Amino acid sequence: MSDIIFQSGAIWAKSELSMINDSLLSIGEAPFVEGTLVETLPLGTDGETAKRLIRSTMIEVQTRGWFFNVDYNFGIYPDTNGFIVLPPNTLAVDFGSTEFRHKYTLRNNKIYDYVNHTYYIPKSLVADITWLIDYASLPPEAYEYISLRAARKFQQKVIGSVETDTFTTRDEQDALVNLQRRQLQSQDYILRNDRVSTRTHNGNLISGLYGNTSRREF
Repeated sequence: MSDIIFQSGAIWAKSELSMINDSLLSIGEAPFVEGTLVETLPLGTDGETAKRLIRSTMIEVQTRGWFFNVDYNFGIYPDTNGFIVLPPNTLAVDFGSTEFRHKYTLRNNKIYDYVNHTYYIPKSLVADITWLIDYASLPPEAYEYISLRAARKFQQKVIGSVETDTFTTRDEQDALVNLQRRQLQSQDYILRNDRVSTRTHNGNLISGLYGNTSRREF
């Protein structure tokens, strides 16, 4: 499924449409042509069903927190009104390893002070943040696992074939092992270099407002 497209010596990232096509191919259906707009897929069709399952799987898998989508000890800052507003691709904010763990939480993409019952927080905070990464920014191991997991769910929903499902489940388990191996390698790299932050976000953050110069980029 994870064939990488080479063109003029460059490697091109795959997309949501490519994942949809992987799901369709898993049940023997013809894929969509390149350039098909996924938002125009008719409701209730196999393509639209695959799209919904892929999007839910993207969130499900990335919410677990991986080397490619978690920033540790990440500084977050209030706007001019005293509210700390985070981008819509924020999946989780964890204050568990900081002094703020018993006071703040994430609500409606804003940090909420549940001790004083207010969103007004006129100071900077530090937290571990899990982001939702887009398709093009996923490392190969994560892309492969999400695509196979979504394809298995799609097979179960559309055809319910035990034989086919068993084959896809085995591929999914292999892909998860590869992703977990990469996770362990990244953790080892962080420990050996005494660094805790693992990646550069996908551009949805406002430049400067959520800058963190101490992060090591992979």
